[in-house]
Amino acid sequence: MKTNLVVDGEQQRIESLIEFMILVDYPVNLTIANLKMNDFINQLQSNLLCEHFEVKLADDKMDYHDFDGYMYLYDFPKETIEEKSEVTSFLSPYLDQFRKSLNQVIKEGFSGKIIVNGFHDEVFAYFATKFSGKENNKVVSTGMLAKTLLLKHSLRRYFDISLSDINVSVLGSESKNLISWSRAYIGQSPILSYLANPNNMFSTEIFAKTEEIINKSDTPCDEVIQAKAIGVILDAFYMGNSCLASVGHVSQIDGKIAVTSEPIMLNQTGLVPTVELVLSDKEKQAFDDAKQYTNEIIDEILESK
Repeated sequence: MKTNLVVDGEQQRIESLIEFMILVDYPVNLTIANLKMNDFINQLQSNLLCEHFEVKLADDKMDYHDFDGYMYLYDFPKETIEEKSEVTSFLSPYLDQFRKSLNQVIKEGFSGKIIVNGFHDEVFAYFATKFSGKENNKVVSTGMLAKTLLLKHSLRRYFDISLSDINVSVLGSESKNLISWSRAYIGQSPILSYLANPNNMFSTEIFAKTEEIINKSDTPCDEVIQAKAIGVILDAFYMGNSCLASVGHVSQIDGKIAVTSEPIMLNQTGLVPTVELVLSDKEKQAFDDAKQYTNEIIDEILESK
């Protein structure tokens, strides 16, 4: 039986996802909850070329008990913003829309997994659990997965090896993130050992180059990369392609809520807790700062409501 997904959010983001799914003929039935997209759906013709992908607009007869997943897509800022007050101001209107949308599908009987994608979407993962009452392992945001894909493919090109031989992740959040170089591997060997070997052609300059690529402040949202990140999650949840991915999620550590993006196992059951990532002292401090930053954004939003 084909997977049934419902998507809501900003029209341009949804259109880009649909175009991606049409190109790869992704095997899902996609229902659009944004009813303003009626004209877009009526004029869409490229979906007729698909054998597996189907898309339609939601109607009053929808039975949300039948849906396997709910996705919410919202915007990224046009310019870089990092101040907590600016991030909060940017997120708040989208969060209000998200709450209305999610409450509606829950009210109509939806019980599947929740996926969110947008700026600082780990914050939305927290509020998704709060709004829906769902278990933490059923809610995920794309988090740093898009940046991790960029990082891995940059290293693939640099070392000229298979992507499957590279194990490294971007951690944290959109505004504060880090690469876990101390736990980065090529095959069974640390990347640092390759760079430290005087007999090879590799240079530590790759550190700066890759970090520049994943944190370009003048680069707008790349819809293809975001769609690929969403695809990785969908593949794990619904297509049997389990994976370890740096996604946004909510967990409890020592009785306290922790919201961040870090490597976690994804499979058909949802998010599977993994062994805590061991970082260098410097990386751990940066990672703790990133988590604290996200928690402060959440606190500001809670205080403003």
